[in-house]
Amino acid sequence: MIYKTIKLLILLFTIALFQSCEQDGFKITDSGLKYKFVVEGEGVVPEDGNILVMNVSYVDAPGNIIFTTTQSGSPMAISYYDSVLSRDGGLEEGIRMLAKGDSLIMKFPIENLYENTFNLTLPDSLVRGTDVTVYIGVQDVFTREEFGVYRMRMMEQQQKTFLEIEAKQLEEDGMMIDVYLNEKNIDAEIDPSGLRYVIIKEGEGDFPQPNQQVSVNYTGKLLNGQVFDTSVEADAREADMYNANRPYQPYQFALGTGSVIQGWDIGIGLLKRGGKGVLYIPSTLAYGERATGSIPKNAILVFDVELLEILN
Repeated sequence: MIYKTIKLLILLFTIALFQSCEQDGFKITDSGLKYKFVVEGEGVVPEDGNILVMNVSYVDAPGNIIFTTTQSGSPMAISYYDSVLSRDGGLEEGIRMLAKGDSLIMKFPIENLYENTFNLTLPDSLVRGTDVTVYIGVQDVFTREEFGVYRMRMMEQQQKTFLEIEAKQLEEDGMMIDVYLNEKNIDAEIDPSGLRYVIIKEGEGDFPQPNQQVSVNYTGKLLNGQVFDTSVEADAREADMYNANRPYQPYQFALGTGSVIQGWDIGIGLLKRGGKGVLYIPSTLAYGERATGSIPKNAILVFDVELLEILN
């Protein structure tokens, strides 16, 4: 669909600056807005209260992309009201020209976009008096009721896509962990969640239950052996990461409440008081796509853990 080709349009139309509006097919409104339709269809014309779903890109004079919905991964939705979009000479005037299926290129002074539309100070990186080029493709025009159905459908699709990606990542992580365990001749148990674990010391008593406060010593490593955190001073010194300004003491948390990564909620629950183990945690049960500190995104984590106490 034309709305999904906006990134290609950016590449095609920002190869060089437009030398002449008339030469390049641009028209000029009375307010000075330069515009050109890429596609002008016969779709629904928005009315007050409608929701416009649009692909949008802003490009500065040198051709740098300031913002594009193709990078954010989803189109932009705005409420359409003539009174709100009454300003001429900029983005608002261009939007008023559009119907479902239309795509438009417009050019106007960049300070207009920031100071009039966004109510922001023009960044120092952008030059006052130069033009911003705006690309808009209207994907759909909805009533508010229709948009509610559309949004729910999109959320369901996004959730489905997320679960599919997560399942694939979990499978890949599991294979990587198994290769590592095989190479190291480590015999590990596999939890239904995908967590691999080895019990080093059984411990005594009952397993901790959800919402119980537990006290744990730990040393966290990447699969390559790099230590990224520990509650044990000796391990910190051995890894050459000792910090005299931090206390090295057991970590306390309420089990099963989501206050720690999912791999910990699952793995610590497999230990009894005094028990020790090693947890091999797939990235989907750790930080996933989020990089944090020295932990890269989609990182498999290895934790040496000891359940010292069940506190309540």
